[in-house]
Amino acid sequence: MSIELRAKDSAAAGSSIRTITKFDLADDTKIWWGGLTLQTNLPCGNELPLSTSEIFCEGFLENGTYIRERELSISRRAVPTLIRKNIHYLIKATLSVGKPGKHGEEFKIVSERPIKIRSEQKFEPNPVSLTIKGMSFSIEKDSVLPGEIIKLNYKTEGLKLLTVNLVHDTNINCACPKYAKVCVHIKRNPPETLTTVEEKNPTQGYLSLRIPQYAEHSYNYFWEPTERTQWSQTFGAYSYWYLDVICTKITGESIKFQIPINILLPPLGDEGLFEESKAKGILQGKILPQSLEVAVEQKEDKRLSMHVTNNTKKELKGVTIKVVGIKEELFETAPYMLGVKKLPVGKEVDLNYELREKKVQSFQLSFEDNEGNTINKRIKIKHST
Repeated sequence: MSIELRAKDSAAAGSSIRTITKFDLADDTKIWWGGLTLQTNLPCGNELPLSTSEIFCEGFLENGTYIRERELSISRRAVPTLIRKNIHYLIKATLSVGKPGKHGEEFKIVSERPIKIRSEQKFEPNPVSLTIKGMSFSIEKDSVLPGEIIKLNYKTEGLKLLTVNLVHDTNINCACPKYAKVCVHIKRNPPETLTTVEEKNPTQGYLSLRIPQYAEHSYNYFWEPTERTQWSQTFGAYSYWYLDVICTKITGESIKFQIPINILLPPLGDEGLFEESKAKGILQGKILPQSLEVAVEQKEDKRLSMHVTNNTKKELKGVTIKVVGIKEELFETAPYMLGVKKLPVGKEVDLNYELREKKVQSFQLSFEDNEGNTINKRIKIKHST
């Protein structure tokens, strides 16, 4: 058994990424689940899934090849790949199957592919001007690129010393049910002073501070799940910059304040940041819904017998048929899936579906094959007399 996973190497937060997954099964196999997960690792080492796409549910697959296209969404709030913070992402294709000769046990076949998530928080440059205790300070713009110089203009009186520090404050934020907001695996870094300039007995002029070429850009990312049951799980990262200004008067009084600034990320280039999330499918299915004939009847109190016939003009390969019972026209029962490696023209496949709950009036049948054909049918149950 093997899994081959294909996808692009990068994607933008707020978009999605299309995948092609090829499952090769050497034997007929009982399966529990198969699908894709976009995930990262938290500082404690635990996996954090951001999105999941199901391919197979509980059921039975014949030996053969099954090729499936899926799309994984990427939250606009997702923390992007940050090498300095050791934040990386991967797509994991998983098939959970039964162990040969053992009941109730399982093992997993896994294929992984690294992916880089891109994101950019844009900052518009703005002038800053402030007055405090008769002194005035200003900068032409509060957003600059690495390597640029910030000029702090000042007009003061009665000062013995003017000190300006360029400070960087950056950390990871992580909260989960196990550790709440206090995680023993996160070592918080104190703000770091990168550059300091001073002027004795200042009256009027400016101080220059050069932003280091290696300076990390400014950002504040914060991800939280949409599922109500996981609201206690959050994951984020931030990078703040500011000028720490200290005015020491002749009288000995010390006046301190901060001026926030932003370090800009260089432009990404021609490919653009956000991609079209609904790109055309890679696998192009062409058969019509009426090409599949479905017959079903309830022969026993807890079992449906259904027959799906291929009325197309070609052989269908890597076919899966998923059945879900619908109770009271609203609630879904446990799904079941049958997979066959080939469905010749005019031939039918038989599927027995166990009704685990009463009052099931209809079922949803979902058909899919290796060419990307997907057909969904809602069918009423015909009770036997």
